[in-house]
Amino acid sequence: MKAILTQGFYVFFAQSITRVIGFFYVIFLARNLGVSDFGLFSVALAYFSIISGFADFGFNRFLTREIAKDKLKAPEILWTVTLLRLSLTSVLFAVFSLVLYVQDPDKVRVSLILLATLAILPQAVALTLDAVFAAFQKLQFSAVALFISSISTVIAGFFLISRGFGTMGAVNALIFGQFVYMIALILFLIKYKVFNFSKVNFTQVKDAIKGSLPYGLLSVLGLVYFRIDTVLLSYLRGNFETGLYGVGFRFLEAATFVPAAFSLALFPVLARMHEGAGGDLRKIYFKSFKIMLLIGVFAVLGYFLVLPRIIETLLPNYSQSIPVIKILSLAIPFMFIHAPAVSLLLSTDKYLKDVLILSVLAVSFNIIANLIFIPKYGLFAAAYVTVLSEILSFVVFFLLIKKRILDKT
Repeated sequence: MKAILTQGFYVFFAQSITRVIGFFYVIFLARNLGVSDFGLFSVALAYFSIISGFADFGFNRFLTREIAKDKLKAPEILWTVTLLRLSLTSVLFAVFSLVLYVQDPDKVRVSLILLATLAILPQAVALTLDAVFAAFQKLQFSAVALFISSISTVIAGFFLISRGFGTMGAVNALIFGQFVYMIALILFLIKYKVFNFSKVNFTQVKDAIKGSLPYGLLSVLGLVYFRIDTVLLSYLRGNFETGLYGVGFRFLEAATFVPAAFSLALFPVLARMHEGAGGDLRKIYFKSFKIMLLIGVFAVLGYFLVLPRIIETLLPNYSQSIPVIKILSLAIPFMFIHAPAVSLLLSTDKYLKDVLILSVLAVSFNIIANLIFIPKYGLFAAAYVTVLSEILSFVVFFLLIKKRILDKT
């Protein structure tokens, strides 16, 4: 547990700083873009996240798991997965661009979305490289690269938006930040002597696809689950409501780095422990659960009591989003305590089928509920559906690990 907390601390510390910077960056964007344009930027960002889930294809978890088992294979696996991922990402971007251009009549929105999704190309390389550091449990390198990327995005955003580039400036800043992220990780891997050129093992491509596919489906389901409300709001209620909801959701999203950092450190440890004593898994799970619950409760108090006052002071034009922020804050504890269960289940292939089925259930509930209630109730429906979806996800996944793991150890 000490090693997990140490590794998690590196990412947590870096993300704490970047989230504070990002907090003020969101305020800057919201104030300078205005509600409607911020809504337009929010839907472009949502599409970027969803498409990046398709581009991820589960390669990161596969890469982390395989390198954690045999570190000597790191260069070969890295180059094979990088080539495969870039090829799939390029094809995906081409197909998505064609479909969106034909189906979406709002060509301004289409242009912004396509520009934003260009960022998946450098991101695809960067996240592949980042998985190597997760496998080696050297997350301090990931943390520094993440910090540099965030700072670069913010500086570029301030520069471009201050000079009147608006939403296009914000999106170009996103692309620039992803390129910086990629370059920083390449330099760190060279220094760590892992970025050695190796032949691409084409026989390993099949194993990579087969081993990554379940995780890829889960990644896509997770991002659709987390972003579809913003996309639906944009099409069903317009950019103004999307902008109001986008502010609240960006602040909620800022809290997700805590379970994400913890899970990143937890995953390779659990992958090794599945071969050992089951009692250790149970012990680690409940310790993780308690830590996440405690942090989640404090986070809710901050979001519920402090954030509305900040909105009233710094973003008075977004005061209508305060009730939405209070609703969304109720999802935080469930997001936090859900993370250890997901890490436990995904650190082995034994439960992938069950996890996929439950994920489809959660995503289906989220999409159907949003389609039913957003047309009538708008952003409030999206907020309540988010909370209910998080509660449902936690309950069904906890019941699964209780039945399949905890009751048997």
